[in-house]
This record gives sequence, C-alpha cells and structure tokens, in this order.
Amino acid sequence: MERPLRIPPTPIRIRALFAAALAMLSLHAVAAELPARIVFGEVGGTNVTSTGGKPVSSGLVALAEHLGYFEEEFGKGGPAIEQVFFVGTGPAQNEALAQGSIDFGTYGGVPNVIGLAGGIPAHIVATRRATGSGTYYLAVRSDSPYRTVADLKGKRITVQKGTNPYRSLIQLLEAQGLQEKDITVVNLQGPEALVAFNAGAVDAVFGGVNLLIQRDQGKLRVLDGTRDFAADNSQSGVLVSGRFEKAHPDVVRRVVKILLRASHWASEENNREALLKFVAARSVGYEYVKEDYAGSLKVRFNPLIDESSYTAYGELVAFGVKHKLIRRGADDKAIRSWFKPEYQQAALKELQLESYWR
Repeated sequence: MERPLRIPPTPIRIRALFAAALAMLSLHAVAAELPARIVFGEVGGTNVTSTGGKPVSSGLVALAEHLGYFEEEFGKGGPAIEQVFFVGTGPAQNEALAQGSIDFGTYGGVPNVIGLAGGIPAHIVATRRATGSGTYYLAVRSDSPYRTVADLKGKRITVQKGTNPYRSLIQLLEAQGLQEKDITVVNLQGPEALVAFNAGAVDAVFGGVNLLIQRDQGKLRVLDGTRDFAADNSQSGVLVSGRFEKAHPDVVRRVVKILLRASHWASEENNREALLKFVAARSVGYEYVKEDYAGSLKVRFNPLIDESSYTAYGELVAFGVKHKLIRRGADDKAIRSWFKPEYQQAALKELQLESYWR
C-alpha cells in the first residue's frame, strides 16, 4: 500500500497557522481576564424600588443596563452585573470597598473623602456634580410657626451626618447666618428621619425629592432648597476598589466607558422624556421626577474628572476637618492621588466625547 503523500507546510501556511493559534490564545486570555461578575455599590433609600421582589434603582449603572450597554461591551456571556444597595449610604460603601465586597461604589463626595483620607484602597474614576444631581429640601410641618431658615435657630433638624446632604444643610444654614452650633443635628437617615419628623421628635427635616410627596399630601412645608444654591459645590464619585483594579484594569476601562455612554445618553435633551419615564418607573412619581430634573441634563450628568474636581474635593477635605469628620487634612498632591482619570480619558477619546462636557 502506498503511503499518502505528505505535503510539507509552506512558510506562508506556517505563518497562517501560527497567527490562528495566537488569535485563539488571545481570545482565551481575554475570556479568562473577565470576572464572573461585577458588583456595584449603590445608595439605597427612596431612589430604590422593588420589582418582583428585586430592588431596582434609577442610577447610572441601572440606566446602562437598561440601554443594553453592558451586553454590547462584554457580550451575552459577559460578567453578571450586580447592584448592592446600602441604606447606610456612603459610609457603608467605604467599609464595603475596604473589605472588597464590592468592586465599584457610587456615592457622595463627603463620604468619599472620609474613606480616602482614612486610607481605603480605592480610586475615583468618574465624578458627578452635586449642583446638577438633584435638589435637597429643608422642610417643616405644615402647621409649623417657622417661616424662614433663620427661624430654625435652636431647633432640631434631622439629616445623616457624614453625607453630602449633611454638608448641603450646613451650607444652607451658613448662607442664612446660622452655624451648626446654632441648631441640633439629629443623625437619622431616610425613612427613620421621616418617622421622627412626622412624630414631632424633630422640628425640621432635610432630604430629597421624596419630601415633595409629603408636601403635596399637606404633611410639610418646604422652607428652602439647593436647586439654585450656588454655594453647593460638593460632588459625588464613582470609586473602584484597589483589589478589582489590580486584577482587571482593562475591565475598569470598559466599565468607565459604559458609564460614560450612559452619561452621554442622559445628557441629551432629546432623551429627556425617555429618561424621566425610566427614573419615574423606578422611584417616585413622574411629576416629581420632572420637577426634580428641571434644568440642564448636560450639567446634571457631567462625569468629568478635571481641575474643578480637585478643587471641590479640596473644599470637602476642609469641611471634613472643620466638622471633625476626618482627623487631618490632605494637600493637593494627596487629593490628586485619589483619582485615576486615565480610564476616563481613554474612554472619552474612544467615544469621541473629549469636548462634549465642559
């Protein structure tokens, strides 16, 4: 029997086989680098509702999922996207990032500073201007004799300390000539604050859009708010844990790109109606969302890390020291080391959005 003729591979064929093998190895390497899941920490409370027993939110991660951006980026077999909602808001997320139980956290600049100044292993990869991210309201009962913010001198006001609303309240008081020592801060959050307020245990409550529902039910009267309050220069941050960043730096870049895409979609005025319906379905009623989202969407969803971010976080550090939220301050170099803008810069370039936000 004749042996089959063996044709030796040509150099071109060898190179083709080698390239194919490399491509297969590369695909396996990329797949191996993807985590099985990505866990996002989110602020709980009135902005979180339940659908079929599962909590849902109106945040940027939820919006990106709703728009299909995670699946477009990672494919149908990509990491599972999980959201963990913290009733303890920012302070609780600091602890979760430090323990490595979440990969990303989205929460206020005041607890950002408390955590980062305390040494939690995390970096800020995107920001959000508080001046555009919703209004806080200072309210009293509808039958209250207090007519102005100044009338609250010596009174009890409920707000959670160590949070962005706490700082906004202090700034609002200072604009009316009051200091924190002139009032009694009752450290409560969300539903607990409303229970204390409705029971008459405190004289005033400071909170978000949920107070507008109570207003329309005749349970309270709004004295003031932060919608047009120029002094409110606080920010919020998206933080990535050091553990996750070290293990999956390219995934961090891709997640930042996804959140940028969602921010861009939400910034477009022609998407306003769809955005309002998305948020309303997952939080308070449409009319309240519409009222709360009045103003520029582009300002509200500006995610940029820039010089104004470093300045704003410097002011948050000064506030934290003054109000004994942190033991000591941080200089400009230390504050800048808290940020990792390179992920965002790469994503802005890829999406051709370098000049979109100002």
